This record gives sequence, C-alpha cells and structure tokens, in this order.
Amino acid sequence: MLQVDPEQDPVLARAVTGTLRDDWRPAADAMASARDWERRAYLVLTLAAAAARRDVWLAKWREARPDDPDAAAVHAAMTALQAS
Repeated sequence: MLQVDPEQDPVLARAVTGTLRDDWRPAADAMASARDWERRAYLVLTLAAAAARRDVWLAKWREARPDDPDAAAVHAAMTALQAS
C-alpha cells in the first residue's frame, strides 16, 4: 500500500484510502483542490501508482465522468507506469 501521512497530507490520504474502497470521489476531490502544477503532478503520480495496484476505482471514475481531464491524466500516468 502507498504510504501517505494523514497528518502531513490529509486530502491525499483520503484519496488513497478511497482507492482501497473502490471510491473515486476522494481522488476527484483531491485533484479539484490542487491549485498549482507541482501539486497536481504529485497527485497524478501518486494516484496513478494507486491505480496501477488496483484500478477498479479509476474505471468507475472514468465511467461516471468520461470527459474528466483529471481522470484521463491519472489513467495516462497509470498506463505509463505499467509500461515501464
């Protein structure tokens, strides 16, 4: 499991915990809360690593919001991680 300190980053900790329950909403909320590119990149890569281990939640996100660019970014990063 990915280690995210809930005291250091409660938003990302909720998102990663949500992936374990196949709940995509905390990940979508985390991405929506990111205001700068560095934070967005960090979230995308962390969520992509979570999706590489268990992608059911990401599939649900993409099904619920097929045009969501955040879900597409996480999916693309997951695909890149799996290809390497």
